[in-house]
Amino acid sequence: MPEVSDVRAVTTAGRDPAPVLWTVVGGAWIAVLALTFAGGATAGEHDHVIEHSGSLLSFVGVWVVMIGAMMLPSMVPMARAFTAVSANQPRPAPARAVFYATYLVAWLVFALFALASDTLVHQLAHRWEWLHEHEGVILGSTLLIAGAFQFSPLKRACLRACRSPLALVLGHYTGGIAGGWRTGRAHALNCLGCCWALMLVMFATGVGSVAWMAGLTGLMVAEKTTRWGARIVAPAAMVLIGVGCWLTLSAIVGG
Repeated sequence: MPEVSDVRAVTTAGRDPAPVLWTVVGGAWIAVLALTFAGGATAGEHDHVIEHSGSLLSFVGVWVVMIGAMMLPSMVPMARAFTAVSANQPRPAPARAVFYATYLVAWLVFALFALASDTLVHQLAHRWEWLHEHEGVILGSTLLIAGAFQFSPLKRACLRACRSPLALVLGHYTGGIAGGWRTGRAHALNCLGCCWALMLVMFATGVGSVAWMAGLTGLMVAEKTTRWGARIVAPAAMVLIGVGCWLTLSAIVGG
């Protein structure tokens, strides 16, 4: 089955999307740094959304920037494969637009779901005195979940699909807008299956944590786009579980 490196062998008619995507990634990281240092990244925090009416739009805006910074780098091989295959169809632009839009919407739905879940957890913390006094357990538990998920069959299956972008495109794209939607949906679901737990860690640490953003982005890109990516899944899991145990125990003992 074709893997990430095989996309380089595909002759792409028209412009290679990689330079544009990497420009967007660079712009997104500049925006992340600007928001962080200016304090604007707080618009992406659940507390801000809960406490300020009308701030949901700001939350969505911050998360669009985060998606550009964190998820687009690992999407480049898939975008190149889709561009190459769709070039053989008449008027490929609408299909490509739907492909990208489907991917973006999927991650925005995830962000809203994570926001709702996080809100429920913090409401529980306000009602449960022990959890309120040991809030570090929340982040520690999130890291433990993310670490355990690294070993799951779903993670392995989705990672294999993400590492075979040409095979995924050829298996789902049949031309036209409908084909763009089917391919975008398949890619988005596999990407979510690979990375939802790691992005949940990002949500728990706070969107203003540039160090966590950079580390998690590097991990996701390496897992999905390098030849040795599959070999770092288990070591990354052990790091996440180790840090999760340490944070959880520290919160319990220190609290």
